[in-house]
Amino acid sequence: MEQGMRQNMVATAAMQMFMRTLQATNTELAQIASQAIAANPALEELPPPHRDESDEGDERGGRDRAADRTRHDASGENDTPSLDRAATQRHSAFLENISEPVTLAEHLSEQVRQSALPAPLAELCLQLIDRLDHRGYFSETREQTERELRASRPLFERALATLQDLDPAGVGAFSLQESLILQLLRADEGDSLAMRLLRERWDDLVRHRYAEAARALGESEEAVAGAARRIARLNPDPGSIFNRAEEHVITPDLIVRLENGQPVVQLTNEGLPRLGLSAAYRDMLAERADDTDLRRYLSRCFREGRELIKAISDRQQTILSVAQAIVRRQKPFFTDGPAALRPLRMEDIAQDTGLHLSTVSRAAKGKYLQCDHGVYELRRFFTAALPAGNEGESVSAGAVQARLRELIRSEDPRKPLSDAKLEAALAAEGISVARRTIAKYREQLHILPASLRRRN
Repeated sequence: MEQGMRQNMVATAAMQMFMRTLQATNTELAQIASQAIAANPALEELPPPHRDESDEGDERGGRDRAADRTRHDASGENDTPSLDRAATQRHSAFLENISEPVTLAEHLSEQVRQSALPAPLAELCLQLIDRLDHRGYFSETREQTERELRASRPLFERALATLQDLDPAGVGAFSLQESLILQLLRADEGDSLAMRLLRERWDDLVRHRYAEAARALGESEEAVAGAARRIARLNPDPGSIFNRAEEHVITPDLIVRLENGQPVVQLTNEGLPRLGLSAAYRDMLAERADDTDLRRYLSRCFREGRELIKAISDRQQTILSVAQAIVRRQKPFFTDGPAALRPLRMEDIAQDTGLHLSTVSRAAKGKYLQCDHGVYELRRFFTAALPAGNEGESVSAGAVQARLRELIRSEDPRKPLSDAKLEAALAAEGISVARRTIAKYREQLHILPASLRRRN
């Protein structure tokens, strides 16, 4: 029974390590490895492949010096100082870790962990956090998110409400409008004119039609303008205070090349640490086998080192497997361009790969793919289906956005296309999209309305 419990604990720890490395970006993974090396004498960073003889000499010399230091540290009558040094290293690594900038996802996850929530609710909250972008918004619709998480409606609503109640105010929204409403609710302004303006006259607000909004709400135009100024002081980007922690040069995790017209996926492994187990400490473990405390300590170090090395290897294989499945499903994107992006759900990739939906979500978040059309986050390839006209086929939201971008890019700057004209242009191509949806996509693409794009 005791042995079974120990095996279960080891398996659980290994799974937690895998999940931690899987959801980490390459930069975060390098930090995890650096801290592990500082805290674990059995771990060492291997030199990059394809090195010359001088590099190998430096490596051998470094290993010899490390072995000399190790044997010197272990030569005293009492090994306690060596163990104390290891503890000091772990403490230093911990201090370095807490001084690192915190990301939005880390900030939210920590609040969930400290809230003593029931396990199913806490797990669903963490899955929802995984689906937020760097601004704190969901990129999928509420319906798509609920469907892909496969949670009951009451549990989903409770988890979403819990997430939206976290700091900073406004996170966990599916739209800008919802985020602003959440911020007013947090400020205890649920009965204010600003809230009524947001809820009831959103279109008038974004188009600065204060007179129309005032008539509809039975308020003066001056009062409505004041409410609009209050709304303008809210934060449209609730995750912005954490953006500095996430700013870094994007290094693609994968690259896709066309070979004989077929897209082929490869891992770049750029920026990833190469870890190995120390031969010097392995020798020490054999030489000092009679020292129970030292043997127990080093055995644990080697076990934890092997777990991290395996977790990184499994991480890479999982990311590659997910990317290959995405590329198979989205082949037209890579051969014909962004306008050929197809509807795709995370559920489809989970089925194709045999992975759990949450594993696919972690593998896709913060991992980037480079191809002929640019660099894209893997999550970008998941997009909802929209009805498309005449032939009964469906197109993806991403494809519609790509087509909108092309239409606006080629418009006459003296007569920019209004949302109504964009709707008509898409309809002429057999794509049926509501004007409200076009406005939403335009905002997501950070494209101004026609009145503000006009150039004389």
